[in-house]
Parts: sequence; C-alpha cells; structure tokens
Amino acid sequence: MNLKTLMLAAAMAAVAVPVANAQVVRGDQIVAQSNFVSRQQVAIPQISIVVRADFVLFSLRYETGTRSEDERENELARIFTTVTQRAARTNGDVVVEVGSPGNSAALETAAIKEVVNNQGERSSVDLVLKVAVKPNESFDAIRLRTEKFVADTPVNGRVEGVIGDSQYLGVSEPKKHRQTLITAIAEDVRLMQSSFGGPNSPVKVNLTGMEQRAQTRPVGPLDLEIYIPYSMSLSSGS
Repeated sequence: MNLKTLMLAAAMAAVAVPVANAQVVRGDQIVAQSNFVSRQQVAIPQISIVVRADFVLFSLRYETGTRSEDERENELARIFTTVTQRAARTNGDVVVEVGSPGNSAALETAAIKEVVNNQGERSSVDLVLKVAVKPNESFDAIRLRTEKFVADTPVNGRVEGVIGDSQYLGVSEPKKHRQTLITAIAEDVRLMQSSFGGPNSPVKVNLTGMEQRAQTRPVGPLDLEIYIPYSMSLSSGS
C-alpha cells in the first residue's frame, strides 16, 4: 500500500469519527481544530486542565497550472525540495509533513510522485506546516510568522502557495498530562468520600471510562482544555 492510499484511508477514517470531537491522536501528539465551533452540547467531566499548545498545524497547498503534466510535476518537485530545505534550517521552529492537519505523514515516507494530485489541467501537492509555539507568542504572531515563511519561499514556473483556513492546536507527549489528570481525579474522589461519607457511613465511588485516551478542546487562541471522558457515581458502602 503506497502513501497516497494510506492517506486516503486515514481521511476516510477521520470522516467516520463524530465531528464533535474535531480531534486527532497520533502517536506522541494530540491535535484539535482551533477554529472548530460545535453547536452540540458536550459533557465535560468536572476535572480538567488547561495547557498552552506546543505547536500549531497549518495546511499549505502548492498548485500549478502549467500545460504539461510532466512539467507540473517537476515544478512541484522543485518547490517540495525548496520548502523542506528552508524548514530544515529553522532548527525545529517549522517542520514540514505531507497530507492534511491530523492526517499527515513524515517526509521520509513520501515520494513526490505519490503526493502530487493531478486534476485536469492543474496539479497540486498538500503539505502541513508544524509551527512551534514560542514563549509569550500570540496566535496572530504565529500566523504572521507562518505567512512570512511561505511568502519568502521562492516558487518556480506557475506554482502558487496558499495557506488553508483551518488550523489545529497541538500538544506533544499527552501522556504527561494524563498523569496530572489522574492525580487530580484521585483527589476529587477523596473529597467526595470525605464530604458525603464518614466512619459510620462510608461512600463508595465508582469511576468508568478512565481507560480512555485524553481528549482536548480549544478554549482560547492557543489554549487547550484536556480531560479524560470519565464518569463518576456514588453509592453507600465501603
């Protein structure tokens, strides 16, 4: 199975997930669409934490309308090389992947022939810019920095680059936040037991859903609320 097939399968899987989540978990990172607005009421557990995003994902499409399909591919191959080389010189501030935010793959797995989309008289390649969030930096500043990176990247032939409208906030190593959440939930359980029970009337606290992955939702331009979608119930008994 080649890269294009894998990316198509990932995109189809993402469509199958309820849109209310607007979240993608991938290995050591978790991302949520920053400009996603859900009109559905979502029940959030009592215990959650708010963290600052580690990075922002921007979609970037390079497209060309040169008449020859072979030349279009050559133009996109050249811009593909140029943008990745420029990103490599940013010391990790900008990382380039192929695909779309949340459904992207490392450049090492990609060959230009696999990622070029030919549509009639136009061809394109979809990239993802993973832009690190610097201390005290606003979202607008990150957006401007990303736009400057794209504007300063020289293009060739009839190639044009366009940044997409949707961005994703991302958190690296979500497991470190899971430990914080579990500690806070355990403290809440003890509070419940001490508040509603005692030596003569013990209270049993039941938790379900703790095995689930942490979930996120954007609560600010660069802030994510992280929670485990658990539920709690109290009953009499030790």
